[in-house]
Amino acid sequence: MLFARFKAIYTHKFASAYATTEEVKLAKREWAIALKGFQEPLLAYAVERTKERFAWPPTISEFLSVIHTAYRAYGLPEPRQAYLEACQCTYDPRKVKWSHPAVYFAGAEAGWYRLRTEDERVTWPLFEKHYVALVDRVINGEALHVPEVVMVEHKPAPALENLMRSIAQELQVSEEQVAPHLYYLHKTAGTAIRAQYRARAQQALQDMGYQQELPA
Repeated sequence: MLFARFKAIYTHKFASAYATTEEVKLAKREWAIALKGFQEPLLAYAVERTKERFAWPPTISEFLSVIHTAYRAYGLPEPRQAYLEACQCTYDPRKVKWSHPAVYFAGAEAGWYRLRTEDERVTWPLFEKHYVALVDRVINGEALHVPEVVMVEHKPAPALENLMRSIAQELQVSEEQVAPHLYYLHKTAGTAIRAQYRARAQQALQDMGYQQELPA
């Protein structure tokens, strides 16, 4: 798709840049490697901006720089900035004013405890994988919202309060660090969304060292 767009946009200039079939083949391979993981909506946006900025077909480096500006068009920080933001806000993420909810959810998926305690060589690829997946969801029209945990914090039911206290004691962390992960209990029992949030909570707590199964 990308090379077809470039050929239509740049016509004879594109032909001058890639004169032979072999050159086109090699170029497509390098571009495919460089753009692996970027989904169609982000690439389409970058192509539109490329038309405005470059009189000749862009290099891979130039096109990647345009993609990073495309993040801003969706209100998203680019992945590295998102990672640094998440790493700075691991202690009480539910109270943070996030630049975008995708940063919060990527941090939760990667595991706040892991982001806080493990080396960057481990946490950066993990965070990036989750963040890129969330970016795809955003540019495809999904609205993300950081969950509110007021009920967990201020009006916990006895069973929920006991579970929160038990997990906090086992992990030797504060109840405030556990509370966001139990948000799923406020979703309707038996629903897919509750199961989805529970699975995320289970994984996040396991990353912190919790070995028990959360209630359905």
